Amino acid sequence: MHKLQGLNGMDYVKKKIGLVHTIRRITIITYGIAVICFALIGIFDKSLFLKNETNKIRSAYTEEQKSIVKTQVKSAVQFIKLSANTGISRDDILESLKGIRFGSDRDGYIFVNTYNGIPLLFDAKRVIGGDSIWELTDPNGVKVIQEERRAVRNPEGDFIYYSWLKLSTNSISPKVSFIKGVPEWEWLVGAGVYLDSIDNEITVLQGRVIKETVIEASVLLIIVAIILFIVQLIFRRFTISVEDEIRLFSSYFDDAAIKSEEINLSNIKYQEFLNIAEDMNQMVANKLEAELQRVSSDKLLRLQREQSPLGYIEYDLDSNIVYWNPSAERIFGYSKKEILGNNDDIIMPAEVIPGIRQLFKDMKNDFVDGDSGAKNINDNITKSGKRITCEWYNKILSDNDGTIYGVVALVDDITERKLIEDRLAKSLEEKQILLKEVHHRVKNNMAIISSFISLQSMNVEDEEVQILLQSTENRVRSMALIHEYLYKSENLKDINVKKYIDELVNILLTSYDYGVHDISTQLDVAQFELNLDLLIPLGMIINEIISNALKHAFQNIELPKLYVSIIRNSPEKIVLTIGDNGIGLPEESKINESDSIGFLLINSLVEQISGSMEILREKGTEYRITVPL
Repeated sequence: MHKLQGLNGMDYVKKKIGLVHTIRRITIITYGIAVICFALIGIFDKSLFLKNETNKIRSAYTEEQKSIVKTQVKSAVQFIKLSANTGISRDDILESLKGIRFGSDRDGYIFVNTYNGIPLLFDAKRVIGGDSIWELTDPNGVKVIQEERRAVRNPEGDFIYYSWLKLSTNSISPKVSFIKGVPEWEWLVGAGVYLDSIDNEITVLQGRVIKETVIEASVLLIIVAIILFIVQLIFRRFTISVEDEIRLFSSYFDDAAIKSEEINLSNIKYQEFLNIAEDMNQMVANKLEAELQRVSSDKLLRLQREQSPLGYIEYDLDSNIVYWNPSAERIFGYSKKEILGNNDDIIMPAEVIPGIRQLFKDMKNDFVDGDSGAKNINDNITKSGKRITCEWYNKILSDNDGTIYGVVALVDDITERKLIEDRLAKSLEEKQILLKEVHHRVKNNMAIISSFISLQSMNVEDEEVQILLQSTENRVRSMALIHEYLYKSENLKDINVKKYIDELVNILLTSYDYGVHDISTQLDVAQFELNLDLLIPLGMIINEIISNALKHAFQNIELPKLYVSIIRNSPEKIVLTIGDNGIGLPEESKINESDSIGFLLINSLVEQISGSMEILREKGTEYRITVPL
């Protein structure tokens, strides 16, 4: 049917041959000019594309580098504060910072100046006794140190832009730095990256686009020449109207094939061309959809792989390396050409290999629906033979059917971080041992003082003096008991309140010659911990109140009772209750007028811990002391 329709159309065409033969050459020339215009438009479009891509690459590179340098500075400030808290000297901290390098060319470093412009770490070199560089100005007139001082007025730090000498090329290059302050020391801590490193990539892009433009123009000219030649032959055999139709359809066909533009079916006169155009439009639609999906996913994956700050490595099922990104080259020293096809044991010490093999085996055995990953830290070996510590994130690779075809791993060199962590852990352990020894010595010294007081009281005949010496001895012992708990405890900050009060009450009963059955003692102490600054005053208060009760409260009391309660009735406060069924205290006015050391000490200690005290005189005496946490 299509063939018959095509033949009828050709008969109609033959009738027009004599009418429009004169227009043929004009039409060919016009078509040629139009093609040239389209070519020029295409070149102009390519130039716009090149400009936009250049700006995108430069912007993305700048933002990526700013993120890297910001992370480096924040890590350095955190390291400074952590090191300062552990007692590491400023000189040692600066020496540690001097060795930090980052960036793909390893030309990034940390610099440190004081708030008034004295350099401490300058161009990756330690400066001792340097003069102020407050007025230091780059070639563009930017006062660099003053800009740094402005940046640290923001507590989170800020970026500054200026030009600086690039050590690797010995030339002045644009640079961006992130600056963050250490207010305690008035330090300006910063690091920067040079922004001209992306120029090589942009040059490559320009060359590629120019080459593509030349090729496309050449292809277009060749196609045009062929089409014109064919059209000329057709014009000699057929009518000028057929020649116009072929040229028009050819242009539509080229747009569909090269530019993926659909053909406007309303402009097609002959059914033969219409059938082809319909098929071509369907092909263009399918191609555009597939190309859009492929370009989007491929571009995203390529950017993630190539620009990742972590090493990105892929293995096949035999643990051979099939992909190796620039960060992996930086970490291990092997170029992509050197490493691809090698087994992964090229970067592993012999003792690590069995464990890694078992790890990959377990990942494959545990693989379910694309979700199987594992993290590990182990030693690795670089191309130069250097042993480094790396942190790995591994994941199984599979296709849509769930068939496993390899493993992908992200790797980071944590050698420097591990060394710093080990040094800090060792320093902390040494300080804990020293603090335990201090508490042990304090406890021993207090025990000696308590013994001296006890011996002294044995040589004193005055009963009142003996009572005062015994009270002093109990006060010393209550404090010594806390240091004994700290010495024995794993935690040098907090003490179990219940254990401490139980033992303190037993010591006081023994010191006043009360046996287990002489007095009914009720202790209701919750299980929680308090820090040393709060527990020492509480222990002294308990000592004074119970000592006073044991000395005075139970005269002529047949069944003496003593109770101690301490509860934490909210996250913000605790309540200490100490009571007895003794003869009671005198009126409150007489207590306030008393010059008793015990009462003066109790009031002073309650005030010291910002507490409040209430004394109840019903059925004996009861102290209620509320202490905020």
